[in-house]
Amino acid sequence: QNFTHLKSLKRKALFINIIGCILGLSTFFSPYFKEILIYLSFAYPIFCLILVRYYRGLISIQPEIRSNIPTISIGFMLSCFGVIGRSVIDYGVLEYKNVWIPSFIIAILILTIYYFNHFVALISKKEHLIFNVFIIVLIEVFSFFSVIIINCMYDQSMPQIYETPIVRKHEQRVKGGTSYYLIIEDWNNTFREMELKVDYKKYYSSYVGEKLKIEQKKGMLDIPWYH
Repeated sequence: QNFTHLKSLKRKALFINIIGCILGLSTFFSPYFKEILIYLSFAYPIFCLILVRYYRGLISIQPEIRSNIPTISIGFMLSCFGVIGRSVIDYGVLEYKNVWIPSFIIAILILTIYYFNHFVALISKKEHLIFNVFIIVLIEVFSFFSVIIINCMYDQSMPQIYETPIVRKHEQRVKGGTSYYLIIEDWNNTFREMELKVDYKKYYSSYVGEKLKIEQKKGMLDIPWYH
């Protein structure tokens, strides 16, 4: 009976990992249903933590604690990375000071789900120390970029339009592909330069000296951003 129960849990964990992978990758790469995918990717890590609590240690978010405990670490982490990646790609933030407090609040609420009632037990195990630090950092980063998405996605303020010249262009070849950047004058301070990551079509259709239109908005949470 225990063996049958373990096989059932492993099947559930595999399913949760597959869904998390699909969700995280779709959120990061797909131009379609973006808002729905972001909602789901935000909720999915929380769902994973609730599931871990529900099964009382029979399913884990830690990678391979013991061979007989199914893990949903891959689905959990990829859904987090989907939200983080989408935020980095879509939104340029000018000031981060108003991001920290709401992100800390969200992170504490999410971590409470995982650590509630057994914080000391989890932290006191030295073999889990690195993973616990990783989880805390990951959830804070996830919360940080979630706040940015909320701030920008639901911003109803009127944009201010600026024009700024392209100073230079450069490509950065990394393992797995090439990143393209346009270096422009900071429209709020002409003595500074800013680096914009763009796709290859925008990169090759732009030229040095060309004026780019920039929309700057106030942000729903008073976190100014541009696109």
